[in-house]
Amino acid sequence: MVLPVKTTTQNGLLILGVLICQLTHAQTKSVSVTDPRPVAAAVELLETIYGWPITYEDPIAVNESRLEDVSKEAQRLRDPSHPVIIQREGTISFTYKVPSPDMVSNGNTNQLDHDRESAVSDALKSVLAGYNTSGSPETFTITEGNSILHVVPENYLTKRGTLQQLTPVLDNKITVLPKSRTRPDLFREICQSLSSVTGIHVGVGTFPNQGTETDTPTTIAGSDITARSLLNQLLSELSTPVYRDLTFQGGDGQMITRHSVVWNGGPMSWELFYSPGWGYVLNIYQVRTDNK
Repeated sequence: MVLPVKTTTQNGLLILGVLICQLTHAQTKSVSVTDPRPVAAAVELLETIYGWPITYEDPIAVNESRLEDVSKEAQRLRDPSHPVIIQREGTISFTYKVPSPDMVSNGNTNQLDHDRESAVSDALKSVLAGYNTSGSPETFTITEGNSILHVVPENYLTKRGTLQQLTPVLDNKITVLPKSRTRPDLFREICQSLSSVTGIHVGVGTFPNQGTETDTPTTIAGSDITARSLLNQLLSELSTPVYRDLTFQGGDGQMITRHSVVWNGGPMSWELFYSPGWGYVLNIYQVRTDNK
């Protein structure tokens, strides 16, 4: 037998409040990361969760309080007398909204993309707030371009222990003249130009293996344009599938031509890491999605 229950307005509000708290708790998750680059580690985690590209750029690391000598722990050194300096580990905590399966699936609508970008932006703000409360002196900011979110440094801690404003490396303007080149060649030229303009070594890191590196040309070029803008264009190209007419001999000896996908594309991102005493290294990679 079901007994009637009389619910007052006050009780109704209380019940509703409990339900809202439970819903919020179910949709929001807290996490902590510990890493020499905790913001970068958080960015990589959010990329995996949302499948949304978030680029990251390191600040310069020169202050002793931000560095750690791991020469004794390093193995297989060619020159044991050469010191190995890395950035000191830090821990940050932040929250993010757990995305729905539709939000990170293929074939998203414009509304779902908007919702996903908004959720990623909110999570990044939580990451930077967590970094600021962790005791780390540097600050970052978030910018947007071509449906990509960029986490860039605003300053760095000098050797004397004072905060110094800086221009993000990728905001420096370079010139890439129009000519016949492949995408990997463009990537290398961007790094070389940045090294020349900034006076800081920018090394060529990872680049996605498309299987068509020798015959995938690009027309991307620009005069007195930021490296970030050129890289945004490159990511846009890399995110688009590449098709080729592939000709092969069939079992009956006849030649067969098929229009095939040789590069699937997908969301792309980059990381610009600073190595003390050496300079920067730029990595471009494909964003992986965790649909769990």
